[in-house]
Amino acid sequence: MVARGLRSAAIGAVVLTVALAGCSMFTEQNVPTEEPSPSPTVPAEQPRATAATRPTPAERTDGYVDVGYGTSIPAGGAGDCTGSAYIHIASVDWETIAELALPENLVDMGPRQFAEGEVGYDDQGRIATYTVAPGDVDGVIGDRFCIYNGIALGMLNGHKGYEPIQPGEVLVINPAAVPDFEYHNPYN
Repeated sequence: MVARGLRSAAIGAVVLTVALAGCSMFTEQNVPTEEPSPSPTVPAEQPRATAATRPTPAERTDGYVDVGYGTSIPAGGAGDCTGSAYIHIASVDWETIAELALPENLVDMGPRQFAEGEVGYDDQGRIATYTVAPGDVDGVIGDRFCIYNGIALGMLNGHKGYEPIQPGEVLVINPAAVPDFEYHNPYN
């Protein structure tokens, strides 16, 4: 009985020794013995984006497109769209930005259920506005125009998230194509 207890204790001691040796070996390999010295140079502060220095959308190598301000969307477009436009609404340095990124991807794919309204164009032939038809839904209107986040059309046009768009309402689709457009945050 005593021999069995001694044997168990000896096995336990060996296991503990191996475990502690492994821990100290791991610790010695991964922990520096000296404190790192502070860098003699201080990195320059990065400039912040403002409305005047808007980032340019850029193609990434991972299948996404950078539309600026830390936002990326999938490259290509949904359905028959070859690319997507993106509604960007944000505040940068206390200035509100409401713009359409990648406007070259804004294409009218034609009327469809829940997006049967009329399209308005500016004097350069760019899609500018959309007149809401009965039954239209902002997300589907966005799909019609290859807008990745078409559900934001309501907010771009002053609607709170729960407020529906109304038949006969003229929505701005591309703020750059509507010279007198001024964004009004529906939550202010």
